[in-house]
Amino acid sequence: MPQDAFTLKFLCEELNNLFSGGKINKIVQPGQEMVVITVYTGKGTKKLVLDVNPAWPRIGVSDGEFQSPLTAPNFCMLLRKHLLSATIDKISLVGFDRVVRFDISPSNELFDSNKKALYVELMGRYSNIILTENGKVLGGNRGVNFFDNGVRPLIVNHPYTLPPTNNKKCPEDRELINVFSSSSDCISKKIIDNVQGFALSTANEIESRFLEKFSTQDDGENLYNFLKDFINKEKANPCVLLDDELVKDAMVFPYKNVGGKLKFFDKLYLAEDYYYKTKNQAKKTKELRDRLLSIASTLLKKVKKKDSAISSRIREAESAEENKLKGELILANIYKIRQGEERVILDNYYDQSKVEIALDKNLSVQKNAENYYKKYNKQKRALAILEVQKNQVVEEENYLESLISEINLAKDYFELSLVREEMQEGGLIKDKVLPKKAKEKTVGYREYSFMGFTIKSGRNNLENDHLTLSCKKWDIWVHSKAYHSSHVIVESENREVPMEVIVFACEICAYYSKDRNSGKSEIVYTEKKNVKKPSKAKPGFFTYGEYKSILVSPNAHESKLKWAKL
Repeated sequence: MPQDAFTLKFLCEELNNLFSGGKINKIVQPGQEMVVITVYTGKGTKKLVLDVNPAWPRIGVSDGEFQSPLTAPNFCMLLRKHLLSATIDKISLVGFDRVVRFDISPSNELFDSNKKALYVELMGRYSNIILTENGKVLGGNRGVNFFDNGVRPLIVNHPYTLPPTNNKKCPEDRELINVFSSSSDCISKKIIDNVQGFALSTANEIESRFLEKFSTQDDGENLYNFLKDFINKEKANPCVLLDDELVKDAMVFPYKNVGGKLKFFDKLYLAEDYYYKTKNQAKKTKELRDRLLSIASTLLKKVKKKDSAISSRIREAESAEENKLKGELILANIYKIRQGEERVILDNYYDQSKVEIALDKNLSVQKNAENYYKKYNKQKRALAILEVQKNQVVEEENYLESLISEINLAKDYFELSLVREEMQEGGLIKDKVLPKKAKEKTVGYREYSFMGFTIKSGRNNLENDHLTLSCKKWDIWVHSKAYHSSHVIVESENREVPMEVIVFACEICAYYSKDRNSGKSEIVYTEKKNVKKPSKAKPGFFTYGEYKSILVSPNAHESKLKWAKL
């Protein structure tokens, strides 16, 4: 996002109109890099957000909720001491750089007539919030630190100085005419290298507009005048840039050299708030998705390892019949075997083959036969237990794979939180779970209306369970034949369901299935009366009897979607 001086110029004008004359009545510091100041203005209470996160430093207005830590950080306490009940006189851009100044009057000038100024420097990894009094530093969000290897020290009770300009000039400086004329670089590089306060995207926009008007880029005076007009005469038309519903950028007005879908706002601070909220939500969503996938994948790896070990033991136990046969052959040929033999070859009277049998020379022939029968009985018992364990492990494996599918198919943070809730209830996540009375009920489903029928789709295994178990026996139940998918129900209300409605439901099921990215998916459908949930089965697991199936293309049918919660 071009959070440069050009953007901040428009933002400061809006914030000054909004907060000038407002009284500060609350200050919190939710995180190390963010301060939220609640200001009472003539238009109500507004929250001013000062965020110096190096990845996306910003100043903005938000209506979100911000929690204060139990113990306020030192910088927060410093701000409360000097700024609570104070009045914001003015918000302005300092020069033409990424520094915003808040001029603040104390609450009672009889006791404190010293003017305060809060500087917010939005400069990537050097971003900082600095409180000053009569031009001297009272403290900074990052404490006593040094900018650019000590070029500008920030020391308490020492004069505050602005960040170094790196020999860049203010856009009003006429020396830029000679600089622009003497440089052979492209226009955007001339601006980035020599002028304060422009992001590359803004410089590219200036270059593109300049070349539409002038045929040469070497005219220094024309570029200088064009730059000044761009800064002072362009009108704000705040917007955010969307790419497939993902927010890519926020701008003062639509940039000609940036293509995509635009969403417009009345104010720049509203556009920026939407941008940062959406980006933050996307970050939280990715972090939660990655965490849930890591947990489920790790558990699945362990279960697969256990499955492999059980399968190996089952293969060993499957030799039970061979031991039984050896015991039988020893007893059948007991008169032929001499005491003390270590190996004997006998005829297998079942298939006329030869069977070599190892013997313990220290045991009698009878005891050797008994040993083979003991091994047989032990293996049979073990095989019965292992088969039960194998079924449990396979069920666990299928369930974890269904969870991974749910996590990958979840569209947003809310749907992922439902999966997390399911994993918490199943004991897969050890996070603290709220008591049932205090816990918000989040069972719900996607609901559609088509051709007079209501179609519902679960968003996770718990919802699939609830939806399938609560529907009526004559409703149509829909599920992917070969993959994990959402359970989809067509509420028939005892009417005949047209094939068009069934296809509609099957397309939704295909979209919310592990097979979403294939061209066609085989989907089964049947009446609910043919669907059963086995005793003690995992959430989302059902069996079905009589059914039909069709091939359909995945389709979310979002135009027919409405949300419903129970």
